Amino acid sequence: MKANYKRLFLWSSLGSIAIGAAVTLARRPKRIEPRPLACRKIPEQCHGVLLWTERFEVEESGARHHAHDRYYLQPTPFKVWSILELNLQGAPGKSGPGGAAIYHVTHVRLLEENHEEEHLKDRFYGVVTVADAAERSCGSNFIARGGILEIKKCYVGGSSNGVESGEVHRSLGRVLNYRIEYSAA
Repeated sequence: MKANYKRLFLWSSLGSIAIGAAVTLARRPKRIEPRPLACRKIPEQCHGVLLWTERFEVEESGARHHAHDRYYLQPTPFKVWSILELNLQGAPGKSGPGGAAIYHVTHVRLLEENHEEEHLKDRFYGVVTVADAAERSCGSNFIARGGILEIKKCYVGGSSNGVESGEVHRSLGRVLNYRIEYSAA
């Protein structure tokens, strides 16, 4: 008789665990995947890109302010080369590795209290990309609305090659909009 009670206890315990696990899994909220970004490659023939971010809160001069950032991206003749791209030279449909274009970036902040006054934050060289909330990147020299602007800072020098410094600049606000500028021919 004791053996039957032991088996009954074992099976009821296992059944309770299974039911508890099923209820826990059923109640767990579904993970909502963010919409993918509509990435757009920056055209090589463009004269520059003006990009601005959504409103965000920042502390400057000991006070909290609402601000927007603007980024002026100007193409340069410098490029960053990847060892992985060099193997694609003979691949069908590929004309050879082009490297990632490096842009001269001017980062300006506009405080909401005084819209007319721009504060220069930084100037540097870098490779531009945008990442979404899940930190998926569009790729080198792609931009998109709604993502966080990421610029991999680069060192440039006497030749047409650049080297990534390892520093990454991330915008405080998401990309609200951008304008690609072409030179008047």
